[in-house]
Formats: sequence, structure tokens, C-alpha cells
Amino acid sequence: MKSLLNLILIVLILTFTFPVFAAEVNSVLIISIDALHPAAMGPYTTPHMNGVMTQGVFTLDGRSTAPPLTLLSHAAMFSGRGPEQGGRKHNNWRPGEPVIKGETIFDFAKSNGFSTGFFYSKEKLGYLVTDAVDRHELDPDFSIENGLDFFMNSYEKTFCFLHVSGLDRSGPVDGWMSEGYMEELLFIDQSIAPLINLVISKGNYLIFITSDHAGHGRVHGSDHPDDAKLPLVMVSDVADLRQYQGASYQVTQLKAILETCIPYLFK
Repeated sequence: MKSLLNLILIVLILTFTFPVFAAEVNSVLIISIDALHPAAMGPYTTPHMNGVMTQGVFTLDGRSTAPPLTLLSHAAMFSGRGPEQGGRKHNNWRPGEPVIKGETIFDFAKSNGFSTGFFYSKEKLGYLVTDAVDRHELDPDFSIENGLDFFMNSYEKTFCFLHVSGLDRSGPVDGWMSEGYMEELLFIDQSIAPLINLVISKGNYLIFITSDHAGHGRVHGSDHPDDAKLPLVMVSDVADLRQYQGASYQVTQLKAILETCIPYLFK
């Protein structure tokens, strides 16, 4: 009887000492909302994103690249390397020019059995399209719809990076945090809600909501501290993400976070 009690005690100790193997991630959705200032997020301007924040973890003190520009920042997200680490240093790209070299988040996703999709709203982001991307489309107005279609017609492990434009137009015209900027943000929040809900309904999901940079007044891309600000929101039904709540975050860390969470998560 004593030996049985000792065996039970050992099992309990091992159970609480080591992480419990959890479910495999089947759906990964990363939404990058171009030019989103984290201070603009709130229950009235981003009610659906706020719901995700409530369910998951977040930081509103993320940092972009230096300088904080769209292609530089997204290249850093994809590769884990900022301009000062050998990453992209130029913010312009045209079709026919060389694309990104080295392993990206899509190579990692493919190596773990995911079908991959990249839907974006700016031509320059075509720089990030490689053979590791199964489906990609440039569409300034319907990138969200393309992402929704990708998940609706996928019956396997699915990895999607979605770039959403809009604020990058209203910011320079109306001003960051202006009424026009907030109206555009509310529209984006409503537009991405069906996609987020679809991914959640599939189960075994990992969702990120972030941005590439922000701005101040009608200016962005400068060394003003507001220009480099961005949020990171994470939610999953199979992962304990508490370590990321309020954590310091740089865009170069997105790849490493994904590599920690995929292919298996631990509780």
C-alpha cells in the first residue's frame, strides 16, 4: 500500500512539474493592420479586436523597425531580421526585382505541414512572396475577403498572413487619431470580425493581430516615438500565452514566437 501511494505521489509530481502535451495547431491567422496606432484601440473603435484582447493576451507597447516603414517592418516580421541585422533596408519594391532571401515564417509553416496563404494590399509586399507561399493575391480593397475564402475552402492545416490597408491612407490625409482615422478603424474592425470568428470556430487556432507602424499628426516613418508604436494581440484555444501579456515586443520577434508555438503547444 505504501509503495502504491509513493507511485501516485511520483506521478502527481511529474504531472505538475513538466508541461502537459496539448493539441496540434491547425489554423494560424496573422492580421497586420497597416498604420494602426495602439492608442486608437478601444471598446468603441475596435469592439471585435477588444473581444480578442479580452480572451487572449496583448501588449500596446510594441516597436517597429528603424525607420518604421511598411516593407521594412513586414520583412522583419517574416524573417526575424531588422534593417540593422541584415534585413530589408529599402521601402520600395517592384515586380521582377529580387524577393526576400533566407527562411521566413512561411518556410517554417510549410515544414510543419501547413497550407500557406498571403493576402496583401500593397504591391511592395510582393517582395515577401516566395515558393513557400501556396496562394497569394494583391488586392488593395479585398484582402480580407481573400483571407476569408482561403480559410473557408481549406480542409487542412492552414497558415495565413493578412495585410489590411486603409489606415495608411486616412492617417496621412486626416491625421492619426482623427475622426476620419477612427471611422476607418471601426470599419476595419467590423470587416475582420467574420474571418476571426471563422478561424475560432475551426478550433485549435492561433491568432495574431498586429501592425507595422503608427504615426503622429499626418506624418509617419520619422524618428518620432509614436511612429514606431504598434500593438500585438494573441489568442489561442490550446496555448498558455500568459508570458506575453504586457511583454516588451519588437517586430523581429514575431517569427520566434511562431516557432515557439508551432507545431505543438504546451499548457
